[in-house]
Amino acid sequence: MKTTFGSPPGAPLDALERAISDEVAGFARDDRKIARLQARQARRLARAVGLAESRAELLQGGLTPKAREWARRSLRAEVACATRRSEGAVSRLIADAEALVADLPSTLAALEAGEVSYAHARSVVIHAGSLPIEARGAFEHAVLPQAREKNPARFDDVARRLREVHHPESITRRAVLAREERAVWLDAERDGMATLHHHLPAVDALAIHDIIDQAARAARSDTEPRTQAQLRSDILADRILGRSDGLAGFVPSVIVTVPALVLAGCESAPSTSPTFTPPKCPSFISTPPTCTPADSPAELHGYGPIDPATARRIAASAPTFLRVLTHPVTGDVIEAAGRYRIPTALREVLVVADQHCRFPGCGRRAARCELDHTVDWAHGGRSVASNLAHLCTSHHHLKHDGGWQVTRPPDTGPASRALEWRSPLGATYRTNPPGAALTAGHIADPPPF
Repeated sequence: MKTTFGSPPGAPLDALERAISDEVAGFARDDRKIARLQARQARRLARAVGLAESRAELLQGGLTPKAREWARRSLRAEVACATRRSEGAVSRLIADAEALVADLPSTLAALEAGEVSYAHARSVVIHAGSLPIEARGAFEHAVLPQAREKNPARFDDVARRLREVHHPESITRRAVLAREERAVWLDAERDGMATLHHHLPAVDALAIHDIIDQAARAARSDTEPRTQAQLRSDILADRILGRSDGLAGFVPSVIVTVPALVLAGCESAPSTSPTFTPPKCPSFISTPPTCTPADSPAELHGYGPIDPATARRIAASAPTFLRVLTHPVTGDVIEAAGRYRIPTALREVLVVADQHCRFPGCGRRAARCELDHTVDWAHGGRSVASNLAHLCTSHHHLKHDGGWQVTRPPDTGPASRALEWRSPLGATYRTNPPGAALTAGHIADPPPF
């Protein structure tokens, strides 16, 4: 006799099935342990917030709204650096922790008991958070039994419906408030792709989707190789950028760093060429050759590597060109010292070199940050590359008003752009600019194509 899978029955099969059952049961036990640990983390974060505010009150002689804000911002940065999380993720964890401890004790107890996962608990927090405080208890009581029975996706659907039942405000009023959360954001993906998210009113979203879907269906033919999904994507991009339907569109602001030989389409060049002049190219940061293969990737600021063919295509229509020369040994940035005002060319080069805010873990693009003097100008700091770093507004204020200190590490050279951050609690973190070190001279040249 054979089993359905063609294996003989008996002891070997029984042993395999027991082993599989043991692994599944162990996985489930680990799940419950993880839930208990996440509940413990939530209690720790909530206590940490209270302790941070008590510290601020002791230091300031009272807890003013500003002192409370800085206590929370500093704690958020402290946790983010210690756990290698983004500050946005830490903010969400702190908000979840405070909601669970203060408003949703039964949900926290279920998480501690391993009866629900953190995904279930967070769904309760999100939906309960949009309810008035006085309605949250009844909502939690009604929804929690469902969390013990359903997976997170099914449970979230139930929670959303129960939230509608328990919300005392009209859906009209809530729709007005929800519109305030509309936004657009970008996630970088692999292989030269990215996902553009657009959070907007459902009516507008459906209308946009219907328009591009109709246009995509109209474009289908026996000779059209693109799928419906690909056509929708191309039509949306073409209409926004004004590429194919006569719309003027906006001109995107794009910075691409590309080796000069890649830009020219050459194969390679000698590793030393002090008199090398890069090809004329618009709107690019161009670096000199060091035996660079023609298929080496270019760098799209705010995203990452892109293929050289795309870089050359963008270059052909870009309006400006910034030539950048790298030091053959150190790659250090040429310093423009002696003035507080930072030269435009140096600003642009440092945007590419830093790529993002230089606070540990911050991912805000350098183009949207402020250039900060590591050693303040008022204290003798110069406007040179080694004393300049991009900081987002939040971390710029954290440095000057939030008790965080930043210095150049003592074990680095005078031209180094490494930064060492010290938190109010004494923890230290080092950051280095991720981009290639660049030296710059601005050239306004016509396109080479």
